[in-house]
Amino acid sequence: MPETTTPSEQFYQPNPSQIVEQECNGYRFNIRLHNDQMECLADLELLDAPLASTDNSEDLAEGKSALCEKDDSREESNNEPPLKTEIMSPAELIQLLQKNNINQTIDFESLYQFCAAAAEGISQKGVLLAKGIEPVRGADGWFEIAVKTSADEPEYQEDAKGNVDLRTLHTFTEIEAEQKLGTIHAPHDGIPGMTVNGLPIPAERGNPFTLITGESVILKYNDRIAYAQKAGRALLDKQTLSVVDELVISGDLDLQIGNIDFNGFIEIKGDVPDAFSVKASKGIRVTGTIGACQIESGGPVEIGSMAGKEVGQITSHGDLFVNYLNQATIICYGNVFVRNEIRNSQVKATGRVIVEHGAIIGGKCVALQGIEAKVLGTSSGLLTQLVAGIYFPDADRFDYLHERLKNIDSQLKLIHDALGPMDRIKKLGDTLDNASELRLSILNQQWEKLELEKEQCISEIESSNHQVFDNKNPKINALKAIKEGVVVTLGQSTERFKIGIGPTTLIENTRQGGLRHLSLSPLDKLAAEIEEEVLCEDHESEESQSS
Repeated sequence: MPETTTPSEQFYQPNPSQIVEQECNGYRFNIRLHNDQMECLADLELLDAPLASTDNSEDLAEGKSALCEKDDSREESNNEPPLKTEIMSPAELIQLLQKNNINQTIDFESLYQFCAAAAEGISQKGVLLAKGIEPVRGADGWFEIAVKTSADEPEYQEDAKGNVDLRTLHTFTEIEAEQKLGTIHAPHDGIPGMTVNGLPIPAERGNPFTLITGESVILKYNDRIAYAQKAGRALLDKQTLSVVDELVISGDLDLQIGNIDFNGFIEIKGDVPDAFSVKASKGIRVTGTIGACQIESGGPVEIGSMAGKEVGQITSHGDLFVNYLNQATIICYGNVFVRNEIRNSQVKATGRVIVEHGAIIGGKCVALQGIEAKVLGTSSGLLTQLVAGIYFPDADRFDYLHERLKNIDSQLKLIHDALGPMDRIKKLGDTLDNASELRLSILNQQWEKLELEKEQCISEIESSNHQVFDNKNPKINALKAIKEGVVVTLGQSTERFKIGIGPTTLIENTRQGGLRHLSLSPLDKLAAEIEEEVLCEDHESEESQSS
């Protein structure tokens, strides 16, 4: 048997080789390396006997032949002691393998079966005595995303009472600028393998993960951590990560999408049914109809129409563009442009309210920069309130404070009436029972709380003034007609129309009170300019008459 040497620090080289090949009286035996030194196979052929393949386990039991006669003599081969003419024992075979550096990979069960079959006189071929260890490739690098994308599964949340809102799905994270989006993890080293004779086999390292930075995404800290450069939502498409500030719904809003709260612009190319809410920081566009919903936008809003059923509301921090409004509440920090009609709605705007082709019927409209429509009111005399030249946030706050004062005074009167009998009892020197004492203490505490709140309301009213705006325009244009039942408030003057009139511009008569009914003028022309011109004309007329 040839000597085998093992370099102390080298990797295996694919080189199938014969370890032992020997023939003695009665049998031929060899051990060989196979499959790039990953397998050690043994062959045993009993001469003048059929050869059995060990691929079939039944061969081990059935392929019997005559055993070699025992022979004490040994043949010298390849500088190794000659094999015994008798079949070798498992210990001898193990020793032979170990001399060839096959130690850790021996399959002892197979080896014992080989020796047992040989003792029974069975020829064998390709018996696996040892098997190397395959290297394990390292795990690939991966991207750990730290936010939810719109492709994630819905996440339903319970409130304090255990109720679940099926319209709020939480399918993606609202992302802020500079927010961490995720971390790129490095690939792992593999686990080295080993040939049957102990030579190490290097393992491949896993592939690195390559993240493609899309819109508004940047990598920091050795290109390992991804951050957002703007607010929006995250999109991860295969290996491309982006942050977009636009969310597009291709059809109707439904339960599969749910309520939307998005830090960007939302476009819905369908309808928004009742009971949904849509909130966006940069703007909203809805092609279809909005039902009794809550719509809130940090930018402009453009919708087809809204049937609010007296509970639907749009809050817009930009201009509102709509074809039709019915039973809706509009809070607009900008202009309200309606193409066809406003009906039975509450509309407040810090800009103008303009109905291009139709009428304002019922409800109330408040605008800082004027109101204009083809027709104001309806022939049925339905109450329609119009107020121009008022900044509604200030007006609403003052209205709330005055209403709150009324409520406080009413509650104080009720407490005073309740305290009276108990105070009279104490003045007479009688004692109250425990329940009455507790009630007296609670009423006194409530009295003190209400008195403090009353002082705060009065202080705010006295210290606050309505803001002054250069673009204020207490002016209303009826391009075609004003119907009966319309109530107009301009400045300090209010007028209720009992009969209809034709096209007119309305401004306040600052000299005599009431309203001025003038010929139409563009809404761009401020009421203050028109009033000044009228006063000059009146003054000139008076001077002419006096002379």
